[in-house]
Amino acid sequence: MNFQRLLPDSSLPILVTTNSRCSKSLDSLVNWAADNHSLIDQYLYDAGVLLIRGFDVLSATDFKLASAAISSNLRNYMGGDAPRFDVIDKVYTSTEYPKQFEVMLHNELSYAGWSPDRVFFCCLVTSKSGGETQIADGRRIYNSLDPEVRDRFENNGVTYLQHLWDKTGPSGAGISWQETFETECKATAEDYLYNSSMQFEWTDLGIRTAATKPASRVHPMTEEKCWHNQADQWHRDMDSPKNLVSGTGELVKNTTSGEQTLGNHVCFGDGSPINTADLYHIREVSKNCEVVFSWQQGDIMVIDNILTMHGRKPFQGDRQVLVAMA
Repeated sequence: MNFQRLLPDSSLPILVTTNSRCSKSLDSLVNWAADNHSLIDQYLYDAGVLLIRGFDVLSATDFKLASAAISSNLRNYMGGDAPRFDVIDKVYTSTEYPKQFEVMLHNELSYAGWSPDRVFFCCLVTSKSGGETQIADGRRIYNSLDPEVRDRFENNGVTYLQHLWDKTGPSGAGISWQETFETECKATAEDYLYNSSMQFEWTDLGIRTAATKPASRVHPMTEEKCWHNQADQWHRDMDSPKNLVSGTGELVKNTTSGEQTLGNHVCFGDGSPINTADLYHIREVSKNCEVVFSWQQGDIMVIDNILTMHGRKPFQGDRQVLVAMA
């Protein structure tokens, strides 16, 4: 295999392509990945993202086989709040947010009971224009933030507040609690929340939850600090597709979203409010750190979910990008 920078002025992603001695078949990719975990990890710990290109990856099944060869413990999206459909077991559409909206940079499931070490993306259909999965080095974002802003978040942590609707009642922003916890059973949802040390309360509208998380994480292998949260997407006063009412494309903002009314909100871990000026600063720094490239059909992108943040640009035309997690 060949390893090189995709972009001359960026350390991520690292492009992985076959050399003249290797086949472009799916079997060749799967066998190589299964035999080279240490090499793959080495490049991921350095760059944070690998882009595997030029192999015969034509379906969700192909994508799952390649992903499982890299990380065998693929998991369900249980606890996630983004609208997405399951395509096959443990493989989902990357997001069903309307194409005109940008999904801002974030770490997958940083608000939830678990957060994956690896996130895999695969492009099966390229969009007419746009639709890039932007990425950014969380180490660079952390080091580029105003120290006073960064300290406020690190000292206090972040509490994610969520009020999920019940699909038997009126819909609200995001997805229902049944979709979030991938169950129709309240006891199963409660088990997830108990095991995740999340506070919760059933309401007339659905269920209200609270999860307090750190704003940054130290990578267990590289021992580097990385920005690791999505407070700017959850705050009810910030523009975000999370404020979209399910099935309508309508943006809604309530002064009690995530608490008395349906939707999301975020505060510091001690319950004090987060100033939106801090969140706009974080967005600006993150934007300055992001890397954008065009998808090619059959591409697989492997992300270290602590080192790297990702998002999705608006697009036109059809687009099919799948996701798996481990």
